[in-house]
Amino acid sequence: MSASSFRSAFRLAVFCLSSGAVLGACSKAPEEPEFDHGLKKPLVRKLREELTETPCDKAKAQQLAQLLLDTGDMKGLTRVTDTFGEKCGPNIVLLQLAYTANARAGEKELALKAATALVTAQPDNASYRVWRGLSLEALGRTEETAAELQKAFDLQPGQRPILNALVKSYDALGKSCEALAAYQRFVENAKPSEAKSAEVQEQLQERAAKTSCPAQETVATPDASVAPEAATKP
Repeated sequence: MSASSFRSAFRLAVFCLSSGAVLGACSKAPEEPEFDHGLKKPLVRKLREELTETPCDKAKAQQLAQLLLDTGDMKGLTRVTDTFGEKCGPNIVLLQLAYTANARAGEKELALKAATALVTAQPDNASYRVWRGLSLEALGRTEETAAELQKAFDLQPGQRPILNALVKSYDALGKSCEALAAYQRFVENAKPSEAKSAEVQEQLQERAAKTSCPAQETVATPDASVAPEAATKP
């Protein structure tokens, strides 16, 4: 806010307090100053006007959201995403941009909201579950973090970044057996170059040596000579 704008707002506040008059201008809360989009301002205004006429135009909404992200207008981007979702249904690109913007800005609840919407839209996308897990972690919701990251790991058990995030969450909870199981599963599913890497093998051996875990149950393989019907009987 410029100095002149501040002085005007101050004079209005003093007048309202001293006059005791019931004035329309005095009864309204001061409006939030418009975000300065710099050289992008004309294009932002144009896209907003066009979306008023065609609110479900995905291309224009995504272009506007990207402009708002580029200029740092995180609140404006969130409003665009919410408005589009309410009128036209969720849009993956808008939700991705909203998550990115709010995660960067430290808006933890809003980042979680966007990540949750992405998971709802595409529950089998491991990346979105990681985003949701990281958002939960930022809010200190450790149990939920581990549960969400486990779901991501179940979808892609050969991905090292997901393994690292999951193990970190299990270590924070003191769940050493679950962390060890994650390493063991990773070794079974990862590329040989990753599974046999010195760092992974060292972690696996170190954790196995320090951890006493109950034996995992194994599923018995039916005898090949037994008829399928007999093998499935209780």
